[in-house]
Amino acid sequence: MVQILRIGVKMVETKNSNNLLPISETLFIPLVARATETARDNPIISDEKSVEILKTINLDDKITDGGMISTLGILSRTKVIDDEVKRILSQDKNATIVNLGAGLDTRITRVDNGLLKWYDLDFPDVIKFRSQFFSENERIQTIPKSVLDTTWTEQIHFDKNSKVVIIAEGLLMYFSENDVSKILTLLAREFPRAHMFFDVVHSYFINKKISSTFLWGINNAKEIEKLHPAVELIQSWSAGNLLKERQPMILRLLNILPATKNRSQILHIQFKQ
Repeated sequence: MVQILRIGVKMVETKNSNNLLPISETLFIPLVARATETARDNPIISDEKSVEILKTINLDDKITDGGMISTLGILSRTKVIDDEVKRILSQDKNATIVNLGAGLDTRITRVDNGLLKWYDLDFPDVIKFRSQFFSENERIQTIPKSVLDTTWTEQIHFDKNSKVVIIAEGLLMYFSENDVSKILTLLAREFPRAHMFFDVVHSYFINKKISSTFLWGINNAKEIEKLHPAVELIQSWSAGNLLKERQPMILRLLNILPATKNRSQILHIQFKQ
């Protein structure tokens, strides 16, 4: 069972967003989106942990709303990745999950089967803040390092006969294509046969200031295979095809445009040995 550090009604002080790295500035947006969705009738996801965390955080001067399109993207990727992780866990209950750019992600509370191994990786200041809401145990551990610090892989221990799943949700678009290639190269070398789930934005949105500037994107999911020879695309989901019932009519009409339909895509890749 996941060990959770409960802090009651005590308000948690957070750094001013101006003191956080750009990637860290956005960590409250998915939290608020999940908590808000949980309060709806017939929610797409139910995330009581996000609700619990949100009640304790002082969000003054924090970025908490990425807009309607961003919220739909967050809910879509959360639902898809939750379902895919659960599917893999149904095949291998002892799988190892590596959560890159963990932020205030709460997926562990929704998918934990009591047997998996889970690693949350993020910048030291984010991991320190995260530790106010989650505690470690023998199965669930944190790594306070940048994903570009290649030494983090030394802290991952997994059974060679079990599946490894890597999650990079809301992360890679904040890196240059060169850095994304480096990350994939590292993962391919250290975790052959691993499955990876992550989202990408359309290249149209590169260098356009939204909630934070995106540095990398692709137009077609198959393009991901060009970044490393070991990368094999297994499946992709386009934002325009997900949660259509929640999209306003104008957005559904604009989905005929590739940049709108593929404004965000969720990719499932596997690293060939």
